[in-house]
Amino acid sequence: MKRKIYTVSGFDCAVCAGKAERHIAKQEDVESARMDFTNNKLYINFKEEPWDCEKLRSVIAEVESDPLNIAEFTKEGANKKVKVFNKRMLFILIRIIAVVLISLINIFLLAKEDLTLVRTILYAVGIVLIGYDITWRVILHIKHKNNILDHNLLITIAAIGSFIISILEFNDHHVMPLGSINIAMDGGMEGVMVIALFQIGQIIESLATNKSKAAVMSAVELRVDTAQLVTPNGIETVTPEELRVGDEIIVTSGELIPIDGVVLSGEAYVDTSSLTGEFVPVLANESSQVFGGCLVKSGTINVRVSKKYEDSTVSKIIELISNGGEQKTKADEFIAKFARIYTPIVVGLAIVTFFVGGLISQDWPTWIHTGLEILVIGCPCAIVISVPLAFFSAIGLASKNGIVIKGANYLDKLLEMGVLITDKTGTLTHGSFEISKVVALSGTDDELLDYLYAAECLSKHPIGKAICHDIKTNDYANKLSDFNEIPGLGIEVLYGDKIVVAGGAKLLKEQGVEVPEVKDAGTVVFCAVDSELVGYVVLSDVIKDNAQPMVNLLHARGISICLLTGDKEQNAKEICNNLGIDKWYSELLPEDKMKYLVKEMNGTKKAVAFIGDGMNDAPSIIRSDIGIAMGGMGSDIAVENADIIIMNDDPAKVSDAIEIASKARNTSIFNIAFALAVKVLVYILAIIFGGESWMMYVAILADTGLTVLLVLNSLLLLYRKIKRKNA
Repeated sequence: MKRKIYTVSGFDCAVCAGKAERHIAKQEDVESARMDFTNNKLYINFKEEPWDCEKLRSVIAEVESDPLNIAEFTKEGANKKVKVFNKRMLFILIRIIAVVLISLINIFLLAKEDLTLVRTILYAVGIVLIGYDITWRVILHIKHKNNILDHNLLITIAAIGSFIISILEFNDHHVMPLGSINIAMDGGMEGVMVIALFQIGQIIESLATNKSKAAVMSAVELRVDTAQLVTPNGIETVTPEELRVGDEIIVTSGELIPIDGVVLSGEAYVDTSSLTGEFVPVLANESSQVFGGCLVKSGTINVRVSKKYEDSTVSKIIELISNGGEQKTKADEFIAKFARIYTPIVVGLAIVTFFVGGLISQDWPTWIHTGLEILVIGCPCAIVISVPLAFFSAIGLASKNGIVIKGANYLDKLLEMGVLITDKTGTLTHGSFEISKVVALSGTDDELLDYLYAAECLSKHPIGKAICHDIKTNDYANKLSDFNEIPGLGIEVLYGDKIVVAGGAKLLKEQGVEVPEVKDAGTVVFCAVDSELVGYVVLSDVIKDNAQPMVNLLHARGISICLLTGDKEQNAKEICNNLGIDKWYSELLPEDKMKYLVKEMNGTKKAVAFIGDGMNDAPSIIRSDIGIAMGGMGSDIAVENADIIIMNDDPAKVSDAIEIASKARNTSIFNIAFALAVKVLVYILAIIFGGESWMMYVAILADTGLTVLLVLNSLLLLYRKIKRKNA
């Protein structure tokens, strides 16, 4: 199976896009197809060789006549900004203006009884000019034996029906004086106005939808177009794609960092909010790691490139966000089914209303009007456009808050979460040891630390680095005449004229030194000088500030938490007791973590999430229902395989992600309920006032106006604030 992504724009509405998706999926050489109307992406899994763009265009043309722009998706294409107003909209606007001029001629210049035929012909020309594309789609559907019951058919019937009624003189012709000019008003105007107002609505819908897409993409806009490369001949401006690992670039105040790297020299305050959602600038100086897409607020830094652009954080996030609509949410699936059955119901309702009302009252002109109004009211665009857009906006909102969600379907899964399984080091803790306790058994604490610094100053082990992280190691290294690191046990050095041994209890016992039993949670490092124990220190992995809020917030949502760690039992027990974690399993190998993960998944019907950061967590991240990775210090393989990435390593953002998912679901439910309520209300009004000419305009407003309103409601989700409660 071969997967290919296309950029496809120009569909009239989400219903048309869905119809094309279903038609493509039925082709013999296609395994599956998914059209993301909101993001203009078409994902196709082919059984054999993928299609070129012309083949795809010809297949779509069998069911849709929309003038489409089709191209193979590229990362460069993903960075192109959405055009809010395009050529297609301009062409429709020109046709609308032409029809308005025709209508004005009829109203003001042809207000004579003997010119009724001329007016009728002009109105007919106007209807053809403004509505030929709508009717052509209906003809294509008939030609290709597709389901013709969609909004194109509804509007076509309403417009032609209104025009025919005027010809048959079901509506009166009126001539009204306006100063010295007579104004001709007749039923032909209604047929023109039905389509003209619908087309105006289409432009407004497209403007609102495109504006929404542009707002979402600008919210996650991280791309930098140029970089300042330092060369022997001076500074050269290049694209980020041209940079290679090891290149040196310079970034000054007010510029975005174009690519991941390490600071060689200089100092600057960097705004990392585009990645992490945190707006407090971070100081970056020599040896600091910096990421593409972050803004240098003040200062200048020289950066050595550490990754190719396609492997960098900024490139991956842009790709993840732009492809976030590939997977369907439950709401998307509901809308797809809804659109297929809703339109036939509307047509049936219009026919029943027409016949029942006409038979009872014998006022056929009035009930013909009412039936046509119901067809216009029934267009499903408001729902099928606004609901997917709500989930797309939610992905943008998550990105603004430092959370990358790889697919809209994971928003559904977040709401189904019942258990969160978490790793310890790097997830709940910082993953860096600090001395939490100093116990001198002979001499002073300072003397004990002095010997430990001497023993560990040349060590490459994380424990040695933790002990010596804030001292000048050269001062001690110059006083050493011998250094012997014993793997897995500790270190023996000759410091001046004293033999210093530092390490675990096993090493010191082998040296004939008796050590006491220490029950403190953490890693214990003993120190002996000339075979005499001088004391020990306890190193602990510091708990993150937001670990406790994460536990509190998830417990408030009824989600249980389980810790899986390779650390010893005592340490696991203490951290769980401190944070209030429900249960734990300790001293685990990666394969052991997988075993307990599967056990938890089999023990519940709800979704089970796993959050971790290391390479050893990747198998569990893949196996879980929802894989969550720490993106700041997490390993590439963990981030690559996760469904959700937390960019600033804040575990409490798991709750924020659930809150965002909840807002997306609530917005989509509101849009569906509000749209149906308005349509039912206007349907009732059509039954009561069906004979009134203004009712047709109300019907159009209930379609296009409602669509614009709900699209804007979905867009507002992008600007919502995430507030943590009970943390």
